[in-house]
Amino acid sequence: MDIDKHKSLPSKHLDLQGGLSEKKNKKSRGNRKAQHLRRRMRRQQQKMDQDTTIIQNENNDLNDEQEPIQNYLLNKRKRQSRNRDDVHMSQSFSELSISQRNIKKRKSITRNNQKDDDDNDESLSINSIQRFKPHYLRVSDKIFKQMLSNAIKDDHKTIHSIDTKEKIQFLREMTELTNNLYYFDLQRQLWQEYHNMSLKEDNIQGLRQLSKSDAKELNTRYMCGFPKHVIEKRQNTIVHQIQRTINELNQYLIQLNTWTTQCQSPIDPNILSNAINECVKKGQQRLKQEFDYKKKMLELNSYDHHLINRVYELQPTEEQLQLAKMIWQVTADELKIKEKQEILRKQIYLQRLPVNIDNIIDQSIDHVQPMLSNPLLEKDRRAGLISKYSKTITQYKFDLMTLNLTTFQNIIYGHQQILIGLQEELLKSCNEALRQAIENREEAMKKRDEIYLKHKLNTFFDEAPATTVSNE
Repeated sequence: MDIDKHKSLPSKHLDLQGGLSEKKNKKSRGNRKAQHLRRRMRRQQQKMDQDTTIIQNENNDLNDEQEPIQNYLLNKRKRQSRNRDDVHMSQSFSELSISQRNIKKRKSITRNNQKDDDDNDESLSINSIQRFKPHYLRVSDKIFKQMLSNAIKDDHKTIHSIDTKEKIQFLREMTELTNNLYYFDLQRQLWQEYHNMSLKEDNIQGLRQLSKSDAKELNTRYMCGFPKHVIEKRQNTIVHQIQRTINELNQYLIQLNTWTTQCQSPIDPNILSNAINECVKKGQQRLKQEFDYKKKMLELNSYDHHLINRVYELQPTEEQLQLAKMIWQVTADELKIKEKQEILRKQIYLQRLPVNIDNIIDQSIDHVQPMLSNPLLEKDRRAGLISKYSKTITQYKFDLMTLNLTTFQNIIYGHQQILIGLQEELLKSCNEALRQAIENREEAMKKRDEIYLKHKLNTFFDEAPATTVSNE
């Protein structure tokens, strides 16, 4: 085989390509400096658009809330009639579950939060609170009239005067306007907190801004905040919304006075007005809790960042800083386990198991149903066996949960032992001021988690207010 001949072919081919490449003109990629400038301008514009989106979203929500009343048609399904014998077997095993099952099929909701730990991330949109806002336009006439009756109590004369759909619709619109007014005031208070926090940060010299990676490493919440112009614009928008709603309510009050005086037996318009206020205040209790909680967490997160900055101001060495991060990390891990432990206790108390565990246990006994459906089993024997299965499975579920609680307690004990060793090392390697700053931040983490956990336990199984859905 002529190796030299084969070697010469690629060289000739390369020479030919080289000749062609010399003739080909060099590509012109434009003015790179101008391209970089345009790219920077686009990024700045995107940042401004992102800030103004907050304002636009709020305005869109307002427009949706104040549009005319629509007729909400309820699609009622005809329920299938089932044989009593078929129901016997299916219901008997559904009762074995500790968890309270919802027969109605729920629409699956995809959350933006990837982890449960992100549930208390205060950088989430303020609009997430709006799901707790009642919507009186969606309530049936029967329920709405009952709500007014509960607020008015023993004044049957006033309730009987609401005898037409037009009157109910008029009061419904007035209630929704009052609902919006209280909601805008809660927003005003929250944005005032953002304004106060922004002023406070401006007055602090040498404040170290924490990035997302820093916040994750230091086990704190990333606070992106809002630019001043966004806060001011949002505050001005809320003031305009409040004033517009007040003007509309005044028009409704004038019409209410006219209507009540024209009744065959005149009624006091203040009674209806006060009843509407009571309904709205009661319906917004859960919403107000969310706003108060958010304001409290803003304050605690800001204070947490201040304590972290205090540690950095003391200029610790790399070893001292790593020791502080280890203490905070172990503390955060311990608090997460305590959170899971308390939530499990709450689930056991409410007799609601975690869905994944409940499903696994129920699936493991699927083979039992065909056996119990065997026609050779007498009715009384079948009932006795079902009762024994029920007691055994229920007891097993409680035993499993008790074992999980014991496991959590042992993990917490392990974290506490690690913290004891780290605290001893802290005494040896850090001075009094630095040690106190690190411990202050550790205590602040515990206080913040205590408030967060209390709120989560109180609202763990909460649904949106009943006034947001009409099932009549």
